[in-house]
Amino acid sequence: MDSQAIPLVVDLDGTLILSDLLWESVVLNLRHDLGGAWRLPLWLARGKAGFKELAAAGIEMDPAALPYDPALLAFIEQERRRGRRIVLATGAQRRLAEQVAGHLGLFDSVVATGDGINLTSHNKAGHLEQVYGKGGYDYIGNSRADLPVWLGARHAYSVTHRPFRLADGRDTEFLGTRRPGLAGALLKAMRPRQWLKNLLVFLPMLAGHRLDGATFAASLVAFLAFSLCASSAYLLNDALDAQDDRAHPVKQRRPIASGALPLGLALFASPLLAAAALALCAWFDPVLLVAVVAYFATTVAYSLHLKRLLMVDIVTLAILYTLRVLGGSAATGIVPSFWLLAFSFFIFLSLALLKRHSELTNLQKAGKEKTRGRGYTIADRTPVGIMGVNAAFIAVMVVMLYFNSDNVLVLYENPNWLLGILPLLVFWLGRLWILSFRGQVNEDPVLYVSKDMTSLAVLALCGALVVAATR
Repeated sequence: MDSQAIPLVVDLDGTLILSDLLWESVVLNLRHDLGGAWRLPLWLARGKAGFKELAAAGIEMDPAALPYDPALLAFIEQERRRGRRIVLATGAQRRLAEQVAGHLGLFDSVVATGDGINLTSHNKAGHLEQVYGKGGYDYIGNSRADLPVWLGARHAYSVTHRPFRLADGRDTEFLGTRRPGLAGALLKAMRPRQWLKNLLVFLPMLAGHRLDGATFAASLVAFLAFSLCASSAYLLNDALDAQDDRAHPVKQRRPIASGALPLGLALFASPLLAAAALALCAWFDPVLLVAVVAYFATTVAYSLHLKRLLMVDIVTLAILYTLRVLGGSAATGIVPSFWLLAFSFFIFLSLALLKRHSELTNLQKAGKEKTRGRGYTIADRTPVGIMGVNAAFIAVMVVMLYFNSDNVLVLYENPNWLLGILPLLVFWLGRLWILSFRGQVNEDPVLYVSKDMTSLAVLALCGALVVAATR
């Protein structure tokens, strides 16, 4: 039979897209109404097909914001130009599958889950053999659920680099884009670089001059707990924001948005990490548990809703940084001074504003008006910058007043050395804000500072001055 007369049948979830429409539907439901998550187990009682129908009923999905396999799309376009019939056969809910097909404009027909039938595995194989006959189609799939479908196909293609062995002795042929390993994608999605922010738990120990092994160990436990909680929140945040992130020039490369990390795995790992953090705190110190619970609850609230509210998101970010300091205090039993908390709030308020300002500057350069999923437009760039610069110099003022307080005379033998920190802070914060106005701070300011040699040199000089003042 002529190859062009043999239809090419393409699976959708995990094959044509590097995601799964069922999980996309679940996430959109959770994003719309997290409190309604209790309904999900009840939907399962309706069977797989019924669950998919209910999950898809209340959501609007943007098919343009899905992570497609570019190599597979190119192959399908090539086959279509040759005059071949292209069929989308998927276990996804029918309405959503038809939206994807309509967006791409590459498919002659769509068969999908509906009318109480879950079109996967044997159900899909039976349908295709009934329509096209055994060996009357070529099939592109991605998982063990496709084994019956491949067995009935003339040519069996898989987007997984490792082939599947079929019952008739054939192996699937690789087709598509090579996909990264799940372990590496999960680790990247946990954002270990962001754990740098959790070093703030060591501030109470350093500020209180409690440099002993027991205090360090307590601070280290707090660091581990906050890092696990932060990674849990990042996974949840990125899962809920996947559709928005795919429209962002940088965030679209995140593991969940790009499809490198399945949504289901992210939603499974997130509560496990949070539970591990809370168990660690409960074992170590109930006071630390309270601090971490407050941090985690605020982070989840930020991910679900607060980050979309004008100025509320910025104040919340500053509070989250300060909660890390309080976590270090809770773990070590060191009562934080007013000066430390005031400086922490204002310096991180400035950095949170700098983050938004940089995003708006780059948005303006790209000719766009508004960031998707945020409450800001490019018209807000100037007031955000003004507030950020003011917050920076309020932080400098707090440091200056602290150097004139009684605390300094108790903790430092030569406090005059500390005065050298003031011009360094003015230089550092002023430089960061100028670079932001130029559009040269293109990532989270804390991460930018961790790679900026000038910033690191300033921090090292400030550390040297503190050491000199202590002796």
